Amino acid sequence: MPALPVVPALLLAALSFQLPDSAGVLHTSAEFRKSKAVVLAFVSADRPISPAYAAELARTYAAYVPRGVSFFAVQSDSAAHAWGLPFPVLLDRQRQLAQLAGTGSTPALAVLSPAGELLYRGQAGALARTLDALLAGKRPTPPTFARDVAPILYRHCAICHHPGEVAPFPLLTYQDAAKRAKLIATVTASRYMPPWQPEPGYGHFQGERRLPNQDIATLRRWAEAGAPQGNPAQLAPAPHFPEGWQLGPPDMTVRMPKPFAIAADGPDRYMCFVIPMQLTADKYVRALEFRPEARSVVHHALFLLDAGHIGRQKGEAYPCFGTPGFLPSGALGGWTPGTQPARMPDGLQLILRKGSDLVMQIHYHPTGKPETDQSELGLYFTDKPPTKWVADIALGSHQIDIPPGERAYKVRDHFTTPVDVEAVGIIPHAHYICKQMDGWAILPNGRKQWLIRIRNWNFDWQEQYRYVTPLKLPADTDLQMEFTYDNSDANPRNPNHPPKRVVWGPDTTDEMAGLHVQVVPDDMDDWHELGQALWGKFMRSVGGGFYRKPQ
Repeated sequence: MPALPVVPALLLAALSFQLPDSAGVLHTSAEFRKSKAVVLAFVSADRPISPAYAAELARTYAAYVPRGVSFFAVQSDSAAHAWGLPFPVLLDRQRQLAQLAGTGSTPALAVLSPAGELLYRGQAGALARTLDALLAGKRPTPPTFARDVAPILYRHCAICHHPGEVAPFPLLTYQDAAKRAKLIATVTASRYMPPWQPEPGYGHFQGERRLPNQDIATLRRWAEAGAPQGNPAQLAPAPHFPEGWQLGPPDMTVRMPKPFAIAADGPDRYMCFVIPMQLTADKYVRALEFRPEARSVVHHALFLLDAGHIGRQKGEAYPCFGTPGFLPSGALGGWTPGTQPARMPDGLQLILRKGSDLVMQIHYHPTGKPETDQSELGLYFTDKPPTKWVADIALGSHQIDIPPGERAYKVRDHFTTPVDVEAVGIIPHAHYICKQMDGWAILPNGRKQWLIRIRNWNFDWQEQYRYVTPLKLPADTDLQMEFTYDNSDANPRNPNHPPKRVVWGPDTTDEMAGLHVQVVPDDMDDWHELGQALWGKFMRSVGGGFYRKPQ
């Protein structure tokens, strides 16, 4: 039988609670300790379980309750419902049980032993096998690097953790990983690594770097067992990372005008580099690939177009935290460590207008030694012009005024689509004290469609997310956003201690709120109607402040 993903040391003795169920009956942690095993089924009002899933849980309940197993459903987001389940549904507003089990998305299952060990997290597929093994007294063998851990690190971590990349150390050999086993277990359990902010179940995005719960459990078990190496013959070959341009020689290479020096220490630097492309005709971009020269210090990069040459007035290189200092005429996306070369979907090729400048906005993070960077962007062209254009629906507000100590300041906005569109991507943006980001759509039939949820926003890992499958949003869909800010001492990312009043602005100590939903009209004849609606929203948001008398 394959080893079960046991996570020891989560003891119920340390857990004390009284939680009501959907009938108002109180349940306590003492009930858990009287059972041979405890099954927790996590549910949510946002994502109701299907009748088939409820029926499967009911069958498992009927088979294992006579053998001493207890079953509870757990709901955190609203008043508990029965969900058609034959066992109690606990209302856990403080998420005590969710934190104990380490669950994020719903529906999900967790199995606890009488001693409080977490034996399983996931879906219903392995539930019966897990319960059978526990009731039979079988204990799993610990995972080894060669058999269990290396495949996880190679698949999810090595793309950044190999020599010459931005990560501070490699994770390709047993020696690399074993001395950091406890660190690996800690940062993966907290989901600090791999860096991936969107919550599962609230949008499915390309290039997701989120570790499955069972992989996190394996890494923790390996660390707690002393990081055994195992049989080297079971070790798969380490991944190979190609040198040079992964897509072959570019049709055009755009390089920073001069090398830029990054000090060994000090604050992070946000720099804009203006690069005249000298294009005499429009070009259509089918793919692009970014190559930072000093990978260890380049945290992320954005590629903006400047048809009005406004950036040139600031020089060929200038500081630009937050915004580039001009309204871009277009954009080519961005790059973060681990990002693969970007290929444009057919029909959505990007347009480079003749005469435009490219502005690279790069975030540098000092690493303890001086570095020099002269990054470059490879562009791959096609003769096929785009047949569709992406529109940016910008949700957000400049009306931000957060008192010191405020732990749940809300910023909301919405926009109703006048035509049928497909959402192809989404870009969230805020600064340091933003805590949670929620974006959703209310469809004309009243159904709620999640666009994205980030529970623990981290300014240092901003990304542009592209949906695996575009989301169909009919006309009269209401797109909504809500950002929550924590301006208290309890927020570890708050740059001010004691907290200070925070208002909207471009500086580090200011705040912003932006959720950019990238959509494509189903019928391109509707483009102008969509554009007019977006322009009206923009003019209302600036309240007439867009126009300024020339100096």
